[in-house]
Order: sequence, then C-alpha cells, then structure tokens
Amino acid sequence: MNFLKKIECQRRVYTSKYQTHSHAYGQLILPLQGSMNIKTSSFDYEVDDRHLFYIPPDCVHTFYSNNINEFLVIDIPLEVFNGLGINKYGKELYQILDDRWKAIRYLILEEINYKAYGGSLVNLIKYMTSVLFQNNIPTSIQYINDNYSQQLTVENLAAMEHFNVSYYCQWFFNQTGMTPNEYIQNLRLEKAKILLQETELSLLEISQIVGYSHQSSLSRLFQKKEALSPGYFRKMRR
Repeated sequence: MNFLKKIECQRRVYTSKYQTHSHAYGQLILPLQGSMNIKTSSFDYEVDDRHLFYIPPDCVHTFYSNNINEFLVIDIPLEVFNGLGINKYGKELYQILDDRWKAIRYLILEEINYKAYGGSLVNLIKYMTSVLFQNNIPTSIQYINDNYSQQLTVENLAAMEHFNVSYYCQWFFNQTGMTPNEYIQNLRLEKAKILLQETELSLLEISQIVGYSHQSSLSRLFQKKEALSPGYFRKMRR
C-alpha cells in the first residue's frame, strides 16, 4: 500500500483571481468554509457547504472564489486508483455533502491535524475512494442528468423510483437539497451559461437546446437565478 502515501491532503484557500489549469492526478474538494466556483467543459459548479466536487485527471477547469473560504483538498495520483482497482475515475463528480461525507472529512482532518499519516489514513483513503466512485446515482436523477433538455414530468420521474409523487418530491429533496424542477432548471441554466460564453448561437437557439421552446423562458430563469438577462451575462463573460 505504499502508493497510498503519495496522496496529498491539505487545507487550501482560493482567491477571486480566475485561474485555469489541469493536473495529472484526481482531486477531491471538500468545503470547510465559504464557497468556490469551478467551471469545466460541461458545467459551472458552485462548491459550497452542501456539496463536494471531484476533478478527474487531465480535466481543464477554471476556479475562483469571491468570499472567505477554506477547503480540504485531496490530490489522488493515478497509481492510487490503479492500486485500489478503481477504473471509473475519469469523470467529474458533484455530490451532496451528506453525513457520511462529513464524517469522512472530520476523520481526515484529525489525521492531518495530528500528522498521523499511518494506517488510519490509509484505511480512510480506501474507504473514501470506494464511496466516491460507487455507482449509486438513483435512476430518475441519472435520467434527468442525461435528458434535462427534454420535457420531463414529476409523475414520470416518480414512476422510475416506484414512488408516488408526494413521497418522490420529499425523497428527491433529501437526495439533492432541491425540488425536481429546481434541479432541472439548474442543469439547464448551467448549460445555457456555457453556450452563451463559448458559442455565437442566438438566445432562441440556446433556449431550445437546453429545453425551452421560447427565449422568454430562459430569460425569466436568468432573472430568477442570476438577477440579469442572458444577453448581459454573455456580455459580462466576454
């Protein structure tokens, strides 16, 4: 298990300066205070006190923070994944910071604080990686992730989990911290942001790509979530 000793566990603070890079190792980011924004080729993520984020090897990402912050950052070399028999490390992961992850974070911090880089940390890292990469995304949530631009109904999503609508909405909130509609809106919003920044597509075209028939629907979503118009967002980010 000597390969596990190559893992770096550190407390880190991020600034408001936009920085872009990639690295040859995987990186797990667990919030301690404040929040930060991370943009990849797929989405813009806000890593706050309710979420954790995993950046896979060679993933180009931009990051910054506009508030007081501190994060527990764990750098995981490829040989660690290989040594543990993990081969699904190539995709970014944005997960709820649930009680299990809070316990893992606490125990790793204790190891760091006391510089106890022994068997306990080795076992923690093994457990952490198994939790991170286990395939536990519920069917309906994965379906939303793959089909957010389609017309989705809570009734159909609830049926995928064999729940009634009322129970499903409560279950969904416990899983994600938001309602199904909020979750879908956030996915559409993040995709629209990327298209606004990286393409010359019209607002109507972008609206239709992310799942809205009318440009006005996307405009209302931007006003609600960002307090500005899509056009002004595009102008600001260029």
